[in-house]
Amino acid sequence: MARRRTKKRTHVQPDQDTLKGIPKSMVIRVGQTSLANHSLNQLVKDFRQIMQPHTAIRLKERKSNKLKDFIVMCGPLDVSHLFIFTQSEKTGNVSLKVARTPNGPTITFQVMDYSLSKDIKKFLKRPKSLNGEDVLSPPLLVMNGFNNNFTQDETNEDDSKKQMEKIVVSMFQNIFPPLNPSQTHLNSIKRVFMINKDPKTNEISLRHYFIEIKDVEISKNLKSLFKAKNHLNHKLPVLTGKKDIASLILDHDIDPYTSESEVDEQDPDNIINVIETDNQNNNNKNNNNNKNTLKLKIEQEKQKREKDMDVATGLTTEEENKDIEDNIDNEFEESTSNPKKKAIRLTEVGPRLTLKLVKLEEGICSGKVLYHEYIHKTDSEIKMLEKKHAAKMKLKEERRKEQEANIARKKAVKDAKKERKLERRAARKAAEKDAEGDENMEKDSDKNNNNNNNNNNSSSNSSSSDSENDSEHNYSDVPEDIDSDLFSDLEDAEQ
Repeated sequence: MARRRTKKRTHVQPDQDTLKGIPKSMVIRVGQTSLANHSLNQLVKDFRQIMQPHTAIRLKERKSNKLKDFIVMCGPLDVSHLFIFTQSEKTGNVSLKVARTPNGPTITFQVMDYSLSKDIKKFLKRPKSLNGEDVLSPPLLVMNGFNNNFTQDETNEDDSKKQMEKIVVSMFQNIFPPLNPSQTHLNSIKRVFMINKDPKTNEISLRHYFIEIKDVEISKNLKSLFKAKNHLNHKLPVLTGKKDIASLILDHDIDPYTSESEVDEQDPDNIINVIETDNQNNNNKNNNNNKNTLKLKIEQEKQKREKDMDVATGLTTEEENKDIEDNIDNEFEESTSNPKKKAIRLTEVGPRLTLKLVKLEEGICSGKVLYHEYIHKTDSEIKMLEKKHAAKMKLKEERRKEQEANIARKKAVKDAKKERKLERRAARKAAEKDAEGDENMEKDSDKNNNNNNNNNNSSSNSSSSDSENDSEHNYSDVPEDIDSDLFSDLEDAEQ
């Protein structure tokens, strides 16, 4: 059977080092109340669509699962970020916790309001649904409204807020792999994840958009023709009332550069000039061939004008050849570069969240609280809490050491018991082997005795049979009624 060909140029497998550098995430919901909320369940599924492709899209939580179960599995699966959705049993408020594994920190946001993807699609005129090709690469992260500038004139409170904001920015920046402009293909970026902070309310809004790029200078009929060429499922434009294809393309009744679907794309802020080479990714060989043909033309021109002098210009043949090369290079660049106008449209695919920062703490949902929106502690209270925490950690360390010692002691006792058991088992097996040997010896002796007895019996039986045979042989001539003849007279006398 023939072996299937593996594509090595276009389907290059990433190395282990590059895979380890890619941040991976898990989006989960914890708590009995959150598991019973169907709307929150759908929000978790929509949020996983944002974090694709480096996320657990088919992860299923159980009621018996605890947060510790997910944290333990983050190490073997190389998960770097945890997005935890919870809902309060008392108030019903939804919160989002973003944690960096394995050592933290953890940022807690209160979800002020949210909209699902299906709710956003209901209000859009042309909604967009993501398919498998749209989520093959992570989205482009755009952050707005965050300030990382530090000055020495600020107070301690402002400085703490700036430090807190810096941690939040670094957390969001590291949830997606960094972009390398030299290696990243622009066509692979099809989504945008926008994080905007309102400077007045300090609320953070999350938006998820799909990037759609369209040609502006092409009519609607030409677009339909191009789509029908690349996708056979698309229908061809209607040619009713048209004489030929030219009347369809050069229709003077309709502006060839506008269409009904491009009304919102005529905004100059949405239109950009893109310089494209003709099939840049596929026709590099053709461009090289064109350059080679141009070089051949240059050589031919050189051969024709060798040893000539241009009297009008006063240039030598070498200078003239340089001018020809420059002109041909300019012509080649103009032929290969095709600046086109393209319109960029962002279509929101959801979900939509509005967050408010509540708490920032060390570790994963456990540790020292670095910032809290509603609870503020004085310096004395912070010192007292630190002392309590240090005493608690010391007691925890002592208990851990004691537990390890108890485990080692129990293990030693268990190992000794196991060794004694193995020794008794070996002794029992040896005794059983000795007993089996004695029994075999007795059986052999009994078997020998039985064989001797059988031999003796056979000899006696043979002698008796021989005597009987001799008697029969010697007295075979005696008549049978001899006894009756001898005792008949005596019986008669007695009577």
